[in-house]
Amino acid sequence: MPRHPADPASHAFAELETGTPVDVMQMLRVIWAGKWVVVLMVSLSVLAAGYYGFALASPRHAAVSVIDLKPPSPAMQTSAVADSHKPGTQIQVLLATATLEQVIHGLQLHDDPAFNRYLRPVSPLSLTALRTRMRSLLSGQTQPPPDAAAIAAKLVQNLRGAIRVENPRDSDLLRITVTTGNPDRAVTIANTLASVYLADQMRAKRDNAAASVAWLTDRLSALREDQTATAAAITQLTAQSGLQDPARRDTLGRQLLDTEARLIASESALQRASDTANRQRLTRQTSALQASRDDLAAQIAALAAAQTARDRMQLDLDAQLAQQSEYQDHLRDLALRAGQIGPDARILNAASEAQYIGPQKLLLLQIAALVGALAGVMLTALRHVLRRGFTDSTALQDTTGLPVLAQLPLLGSRRPARLLDALNKPDPTAATEGYRHLRTALLMQGQTVPQVILSTSAIPGEGKTTQAIGLAHSLALLGKRVLLVDADLRQSAFRRYFSLAGTDGLAAVILGHVGLATAVEPSAIPNVDLLSGGAQDQGGADCLFLPALGDVIAQARTAYDIIVIDAPPVVPVPDALALAQYADRIVFAVRWDKTPAAVVLAATAKLVAANVQITGLTLTQVNSRRQAQRGGLSFMRYGRGYFHG
Repeated sequence: MPRHPADPASHAFAELETGTPVDVMQMLRVIWAGKWVVVLMVSLSVLAAGYYGFALASPRHAAVSVIDLKPPSPAMQTSAVADSHKPGTQIQVLLATATLEQVIHGLQLHDDPAFNRYLRPVSPLSLTALRTRMRSLLSGQTQPPPDAAAIAAKLVQNLRGAIRVENPRDSDLLRITVTTGNPDRAVTIANTLASVYLADQMRAKRDNAAASVAWLTDRLSALREDQTATAAAITQLTAQSGLQDPARRDTLGRQLLDTEARLIASESALQRASDTANRQRLTRQTSALQASRDDLAAQIAALAAAQTARDRMQLDLDAQLAQQSEYQDHLRDLALRAGQIGPDARILNAASEAQYIGPQKLLLLQIAALVGALAGVMLTALRHVLRRGFTDSTALQDTTGLPVLAQLPLLGSRRPARLLDALNKPDPTAATEGYRHLRTALLMQGQTVPQVILSTSAIPGEGKTTQAIGLAHSLALLGKRVLLVDADLRQSAFRRYFSLAGTDGLAAVILGHVGLATAVEPSAIPNVDLLSGGAQDQGGADCLFLPALGDVIAQARTAYDIIVIDAPPVVPVPDALALAQYADRIVFAVRWDKTPAAVVLAATAKLVAANVQITGLTLTQVNSRRQAQRGGLSFMRYGRGYFHG
């Protein structure tokens, strides 16, 4: 019964269930195997960082000046003034457009290409030029040159980007840091910005003082006018009401009392009078006294109202005089303070020299080396994880469920003509010993000695032809008469290894055009005869499915001890399936670290479906050094003293 390959999915699930311990040595071997990738990535990273740090990046220098904020004097401090002197507010003042424009005009920064990029020549291949052309192409309009306002705005933006203002915690200090490519320019800008800030404070305080003086002067003028008007009104009221005579009110009071007494007497006499004439006289007298009394009462009331009005106006005049005195005191105080006006801050430390801050080339190179090493390790690990081939026989056997008969090393030269030289070396080598392993495994497997051995693979390029030749050479060393058959009628490979004289081969023998003995020719390997393929087309390959192929194999069995057939690969064409039914042993070649597992499983599944039993697998073109680095087990690693590498 044919052996079925193990299910890789179930094997993977079994590994997940049981758990796989972390093999640190295996990880180190994987990294060591990709050491040149790591070295390459480190070299590229360091070169890129070095090119950037030494050729592209502009040097940066930082200058620092420190401003000490003083709170305003308590006598003149208000809540609004106190809020305006908070560090956060002053930072915004320092970075305000008006402040920066003064620095720009004072230092002529509009002529400095470091801040005015429009002065720098633009290369046609630069990103700026390419972006401008692309924008113009998409919009269909040519971008106009920037106007003065745009240039000024860009200057302010660039200068603001070069300045950093910080307020150290729990302090009244402002640290101004200016970073530019020119150290002298950085020092100048830092000190100029601090000076402009203090000058603005002085200017603002002078402007505030001048505005206060003007306001007080206007108020004094208005008060003087109000005082004059109030005094005139008092004088006029006094003259009109007679308040200038202080005894007038008393006189009118006495007159009112006398008139009231006389009125009472007249009214009493009128009540007692009996004759008409006397009553008429008393009536007229009483009326006159009443009129006099009312007039005197009205005069007294008017005089009292005038007195009240004059007192009120006098109070207003006194308040105006007090306000005038207060304003005059403020004016004198402002006059005294005018010569003592100073900023509410001071330059604690002026910038004297700029420090180089970058690029930190050594640090940049160190970081680049670290990043390159990490990238190299990750790339090596990713390549190891994504590797689809087999690196040792254990993995191949576990995946397919088939025995691995031998590991065949990669020969020093890939040229087919050198194969026979490598096989004919007088001293044992890893290559000859690998084929001896394969020969021994085939001859000792089973109860009978195999006579027909088929060499095939999943896809081209896996070393099946080299395997067939090496196996034939190893069998011939035992004194066996070997027939090496090229059954790949579509792409015959024997002419690359041997000098063939004839043109007729296996196809001609199957079709009966020539006999087997006529088509066979000797090879450069003692005891090994060759039967080339002959036809190399689709029609010629169809003859492998004729019953005559069995007759040819039967004739070869009688003429030779062992027949080694080099068959086409299994996945692309079905020729190997037709040849396999006449073989005693089937050797399936798998290229080391190259052939994907899915391809191997697909090929073995085809053979199993055709009821073909695979004898075993070989791992071909093995790089023993890399295999050892990756933790694979190879007899070649331990063969020192028994054969040459």
